[in-house]
Amino acid sequence: MDSKSMGTKEKAPPRKKACQNCTSSKARCGLEKPTCSRCRARGKHCRYPAVSHVHRSSPATLDDRNSAEDSLSFEPSLADFSTIPTAAAFPGPVSGYASDIPHIYSQHEPTQTVDTDLNFDYVDLVPMADAEEIRDRWLQPYLFTVTGHVPKLFSPFTVQFLVCVLRSYPNYLLDEESLPPFIHPLQLSNKPMPRTIANCISLVRMWMNRVAGSEAMVLSTVRQEMERLSREDVTSDFDTLCSFQVYLIYLITAYFSPIENVSLVDDPSMITLQDLAFRTAKAGLTCKAELSRMRPTWESWIIASSKRRTLFTMYLFTNVYNADKGLPNFLSDELRDILVPESKALWEASDRGSWAREYNRHLSKWEDGIIIIIIIIIHTRICQPYRPSGGRSCGAAG
Repeated sequence: MDSKSMGTKEKAPPRKKACQNCTSSKARCGLEKPTCSRCRARGKHCRYPAVSHVHRSSPATLDDRNSAEDSLSFEPSLADFSTIPTAAAFPGPVSGYASDIPHIYSQHEPTQTVDTDLNFDYVDLVPMADAEEIRDRWLQPYLFTVTGHVPKLFSPFTVQFLVCVLRSYPNYLLDEESLPPFIHPLQLSNKPMPRTIANCISLVRMWMNRVAGSEAMVLSTVRQEMERLSREDVTSDFDTLCSFQVYLIYLITAYFSPIENVSLVDDPSMITLQDLAFRTAKAGLTCKAELSRMRPTWESWIIASSKRRTLFTMYLFTNVYNADKGLPNFLSDELRDILVPESKALWEASDRGSWAREYNRHLSKWEDGIIIIIIIIIHTRICQPYRPSGGRSCGAAG
């Protein structure tokens, strides 16, 4: 190869580099700028390595290329600043605090930061009138059979699918950059991490990564934390939601990954779970602005959407629990007219401006009304969901 062709090859554009977060996690990067899709989904500050342009007037040697690679300047990765507590402080539950992650600025690229200026002390929700029906849901298999209600008939494949989905949720907590899809990442932003969630992250990791011989200690610690949550009398709507979320995670973890065939999931724990659901729903599952087809505040929407997602997850889990015990499942009339979970783009918005734009787009898609749950009971051997042609609704799976 002559020097002219080698010079032409030297001037070829460099290979695109993954962002620093994806590089540190050894994950595939979408290469979008200024923020890749993976960082945007996790609310991370996305940074790309600054590339030094090397100009040569002569053919490059191997030593020269190695020197050029060494001259590339990399800024520190945000992966070095962990926001998730470890399990080092056991045997008892611990409280964790979110680290103050410094913003890294570049002289050449605009800085995109995650909007963490959130205040969950004042959210505008509509109280739920029939929340007691959620609390008393555990009675349905015993009362409805007497009153002649027709139970839902689940296909074994439907139950198997629900099991596969639900049992994956504890594994999210093993990754420092992800959460189960019913805990909003910004619930943990701009404040000390809520004690209940900090404990949950550490305890689930200890449960899933336990060392042989520590099973009794792990069981005892998780049981103590669940008992604390059941006794704790919290007044904040935000703290009530967090307690409901983590209690559900503990039950899912213990049910699908039992230790020594000792299950923490029984009828009393399921009753406690539904009581926590009642306390969460009582304060409201819907923003006042949503009822008027207007855009609510971001904080109100985060809490309302997290509540709805957690509640729906609980209903799916109770369906699996009842099916395994041979108990009937009935349609959840108390969930009528509750909004269904919104799009992934809304859930993963990392700043107030992008969320507002996406919510406006969301409203424009549902001109005849945002999609809600309806309950239609057909008095035959099967209860079927029904969707009228002129509305935006779906049958309940609860």
